[in-house]
Amino acid sequence: MTHPVSGESEQEKEKNTMINHTISADERRLIILRGIRQDHTNIEIAAEMGVRTWTVLNDLRAMSYSKDPELKQAYVDKEIRLHASKQSLVNIRDEKFLHMTGMTFQEKNFRNMINYYKAELQLIYKSKNEYSAITGLSTDIRKTLRRNDILTGHGGRIQLTDKARDYLLCN
Repeated sequence: MTHPVSGESEQEKEKNTMINHTISADERRLIILRGIRQDHTNIEIAAEMGVRTWTVLNDLRAMSYSKDPELKQAYVDKEIRLHASKQSLVNIRDEKFLHMTGMTFQEKNFRNMINYYKAELQLIYKSKNEYSAITGLSTDIRKTLRRNDILTGHGGRIQLTDKARDYLLCN
């Protein structure tokens, strides 16, 4: 007979209940921690234990509520691994770009921005008052130039970076 709320038969319910009781809470905790360390999802951890996902979620909630230090460390380690893998992909991409062009992506972006805004930057460079020339630019252009290390400073001290000055002087 099928249970009206959970949609599972009585035999399945008894089987799941028996499994839940055969694995102690400490064993479930260790399996969950090992699963998190191996970057498994909650569904994969539940399948490994042979229980429903809600059991894993309830155990995780209880571990989190009791401020389990090993759970916190497992999540910190997982974040570190995730960040390291993303960083290694970025490094590989940057190395390929450096090999193809002979310059880093940041250098190429800097040069492109200088060349794109060359007329405005020449006016700033040649003006007697850099600040007033810079504030004459639109806010979007100023943000873009600041993001690409062409402008520096805050408030009344906005100016061209030394790197941008050198590049404009040479070209």
